Parts: sequence; C-alpha cells; structure tokens
Amino acid sequence: MKSPLRQRPNSSDNWGLRGAMTYFPDMSPCSYFGPQCARRLTAVGWLSHEHSYTTGDVSQAFIDKLLSLLIDPWQPYTLMGFHECEFCRISRGPRDIRWKGQTVPMGFNNLFVPGKDNAFVAPSLIAHYIDCHNYAPPTDFCAAVLACPQMRSMDYLRNIARLGLTALRLK
Repeated sequence: MKSPLRQRPNSSDNWGLRGAMTYFPDMSPCSYFGPQCARRLTAVGWLSHEHSYTTGDVSQAFIDKLLSLLIDPWQPYTLMGFHECEFCRISRGPRDIRWKGQTVPMGFNNLFVPGKDNAFVAPSLIAHYIDCHNYAPPTDFCAAVLACPQMRSMDYLRNIARLGLTALRLK
C-alpha cells in the first residue's frame, strides 16, 4: 500500500553532492533527451533529495521484471557519465545490484518501457530507490513494466518503433 509522500530532508543539509541528477516529477513529460522527445516520454523515478516522492510497497513480480529489464536495457543512444544516489550520503549508491546470479548496472543506463501512447523512461537507479529508499513508482508504470515484452525481443522493438523511437535517435 502506498503511503504519503516522503518529505525532503532539511534544505540546510549539505550532502556534498558533486552533481545532482536531473529531476522530473513522476508522470511528467521527460525532456532529458531533448525537448522534441518530451511528448513521447513520460518520466518515472527521476528523484531528487530536494523533492518529496511517494513511498510504499511494490510486488515481487514487479521487482523481478524491472530488474530483468535493467540487465541490458535498450536505449536509443548512450549518454556519458553516471548518476549517483542523492539520498545515500556516504556511498552515493551502488554501481550495480546482484540479482539471481546477474549483475544489474546502476546509474549508467536508462530504461524505456513501452506504454499505450508513449514510453516511460526511468534511470536505472530506480531499482535502488525502490530497494533502499522505499520509493513506490506510479501504478501505470508498474503495469507497463509487468506487461513489457522481454528486453530487445521483436515484440519489444516493435512497441518501441510504434511509439516513434528508433535505435539511433528519438524523432
């Protein structure tokens, strides 16, 4: 069951962040890949220590499917650098998560999940946020993850193409 929004920490806290991850409210247009992409991409899990977020439980089936999609996610292109967890004051979050004998990279990739009329896009740290910070993604995103075809399968790629996303760029 989802609980009210997690309150942000005291704004006077200086966590020594070298560079904050881009913040987008859940279910908002995501312009991270350029303004021309925002109408096709819906942001989920772009959290910031300066903003509240929804907390609560998610199903094990959702977690398993999310992690399987994050092992080697399709991306239209790769951006340089990585994101750190703004909530982990000492470690700044993991670089990977071990799951069922697999390594799931954290902070380097973005996950594109086809929806009905658009694609959801989440940073790979979403798995860490769920695991360590009790983040509860929106139910529409959870449903899309559970319905998502296997990563890089023909069904997945057809859904990506149907939404106007290509392997080289976002139209």
